[in-house]
Amino acid sequence: MVGTTLVAVVAGGAAMSCAAMPVGPRDNPDGAGTWQMIDGADGPTASLLQPAVVGNGAVVLWGGSGPCGAGGACGDGARFDLAAGRFVAVAAAGAPAPRFLHTAVWTGNQVLIWGGAGCGGASCGDGAAYDPAGDRWTALAAAGAPAPRGWHTAVFTGDEMIVWGGEDSRTRGLYGDGARYDTARAAWMPMATQGAPAPRRYHTAIWSGTEMLIWGGDRSATSDDGLGDGATYSPAGDRWRALSPAGAPAARWAHTAIWTGRQMIVWGGLGCGRDSGNEPMLCGTGGAYDPAADKWTALAMDGAPSPRAGHAAVWTGQQMIIWGGAATRCGDGSSGACSDGAAYDPATDRWTPLTSAGKPAGRSGLAAVWTGDAMFLWGGIGGAAENAYRDGALYTSGSRKAHPHG
Repeated sequence: MVGTTLVAVVAGGAAMSCAAMPVGPRDNPDGAGTWQMIDGADGPTASLLQPAVVGNGAVVLWGGSGPCGAGGACGDGARFDLAAGRFVAVAAAGAPAPRFLHTAVWTGNQVLIWGGAGCGGASCGDGAAYDPAGDRWTALAAAGAPAPRGWHTAVFTGDEMIVWGGEDSRTRGLYGDGARYDTARAAWMPMATQGAPAPRRYHTAIWSGTEMLIWGGDRSATSDDGLGDGATYSPAGDRWRALSPAGAPAARWAHTAIWTGRQMIVWGGLGCGRDSGNEPMLCGTGGAYDPAADKWTALAMDGAPSPRAGHAAVWTGQQMIIWGGAATRCGDGSSGACSDGAAYDPATDRWTPLTSAGKPAGRSGLAAVWTGDAMFLWGGIGGAAENAYRDGALYTSGSRKAHPHG
């Protein structure tokens, strides 16, 4: 069994055990790359269920789950200055109520926080914009906002934040709707529901430059049942288009997805079959979806990380980097929170192991983002005592530099 590490990662879902699945080669030579640990003494309090965004030379972390009073919802944050290599506290005045399971997007000059759980024991239906340059908060408009929810997704189009899906933490009901927040007008606009995917939580969403792509997720907040479908949403036409199911990865939730500039790559998660106890199994497979061709292509499995969920996934401009997560067997043969990973190159359909020298302690449920030069990791839980980590790391892969995505 993966144990409580995995259960904590999928908080709100059913407890689960996961049968062992094939593991990628464990004897590969150490891959290229460099680890640099980050001291979290001045970092945010939370270590779980916390999004990270990068902009203006800093990684911004706010909210999340940690030792923050009743319910464990935190309402503080910090900016990690990439040039100085240190944290600076985020202003508390005007910040939203403490929460976790919220979303955060970068607009080019602000971080937009919306939704989540922890608002008086219920889902949150409000948000705020944080300006790192002025270290100040401004509340988002309330009129026309989506119903309160967590486990939802949000993407930024360049003009709008699109919020979709999620769960009401009090009723356990799932949503199949959303809304668009226009930053220029500071106003919410409705989204078409005709052709939208079925209600879900724990799905992924990416922005392609013209469309939002939704895929996978959990169709039930009480029994856990993976979905293997998805759709694209065009804000220009306010319409949905179903993704082709042919060749799509197995149904799953708690997976990751990145955008390469041409394809959406899905990997890992939960729900790839059921074990002898009828519990959902971890996924060690993935697929690449080309929206121009409406076509899926399976990823190579040779050298891929072992099946897992709660891992980090970022796009460097050349490679997708997977690290950490919870597994029945990690790359070193242990179980629980892993400290290994690999980089996937879609141009060659090949995996390369990440270097292990100087790596952080194994963990799952961590926050991750590509800074343009390195993968930034923060928090997570792991170890025999299920430690909540208040530290992080930067991993420089040596791949071509690129602007951060998502």
